[in-house]
Amino acid sequence: MARKTREDAELTRQLLLDTAEQVFWEKGVAGTSLADIASTAGLTRGAIYWHFTNKLDLFNALCDRIVPDLEALDASLLNQHGNPASRLWQHSHALFSLLRDNPRIRRICGIHHLGCEQVGEMAPLLLEQISWTQRKKAKLQQVLEEAQQQQLLRPGVDPALAAIGLHSLYGGLMHCWMINSDDDTIHRQLSALLSPYFEGIFSDRSWQLPLPPAGE
Repeated sequence: MARKTREDAELTRQLLLDTAEQVFWEKGVAGTSLADIASTAGLTRGAIYWHFTNKLDLFNALCDRIVPDLEALDASLLNQHGNPASRLWQHSHALFSLLRDNPRIRRICGIHHLGCEQVGEMAPLLLEQISWTQRKKAKLQQVLEEAQQQQLLRPGVDPALAAIGLHSLYGGLMHCWMINSDDDTIHRQLSALLSPYFEGIFSDRSWQLPLPPAGE
């Protein structure tokens, strides 16, 4: 009986997260109350407070659902196998493919970019966003420093500054697509959009070469 109760509780928690994803996407975070989520899920507010302290706690749990996919993508980037410039190029394309092909990641990232004001009860998200951005830029910088050690960067290119630029390019392209997701130009022309930046920081076009199979 206890096991069944735990299973039922987890099913309820997942239902609340599924519903929050849907309602946050449709109405924005500020425009959504916990009562809205409970009502849409066919549950009481008490069910929400059993699982989540407040809206921020619920939102963080929602974001945690996509962390494994994003961490797997970063692990591939940082595997130190093969040409670091090529790893960055492939990582860039894998990132946008994940955003395009995974509805959950697309919605949650869209909520972050377009549907969440980081004020009031959601103000702590700003610090979390700053921390996440710093970690992401540090990973990009690590690979760019590896490229510098292999003399793949153009003279005078600072890996730290190049990482900020590349991260900003990702964010700008994502935002442009999210505000008009019916237009798939960015996904169809991603290579053409990224190429000028890669050509500007790398000394040759080795970033376009495919990576060798693992172990070679």
